[in-house]
Amino acid sequence: MNNWEIWTDTNISPIIAKWLSEYTNFKTRSSFTLNLHSVDDLTIFRMAQIKKNVIIVSKDSDFKELIDWFGAPPKLILIKFGNCSNKQFWQKLEPKINSALEVLLNKKEEVNVISIT
Repeated sequence: MNNWEIWTDTNISPIIAKWLSEYTNFKTRSSFTLNLHSVDDLTIFRMAQIKKNVIIVSKDSDFKELIDWFGAPPKLILIKFGNCSNKQFWQKLEPKINSALEVLLNKKEEVNVISIT
């Protein structure tokens, strides 16, 4: 059983978290269900560190800087495409999410951040 969770940042709709959960079978929670939608990135980062096995999905490069500075966990999927509808967002994310998760969770190589364009 996978013991990793995916947390979607405030800048990503909670519906994406639902679709991620259904598609990947990872426990996926939005910043709204975590009640973290009104706190700063460092607080979210620290909570993810405490939880340990967390992959954050965000458009915010601040998380990459925090991982560069403090190390992982958490790990990060950095979304590099612009604003779009939830449907368009999912159409861009869905074909790439499983391979991104595989790279991040590969025990042979330590990859902490992956970008999806």
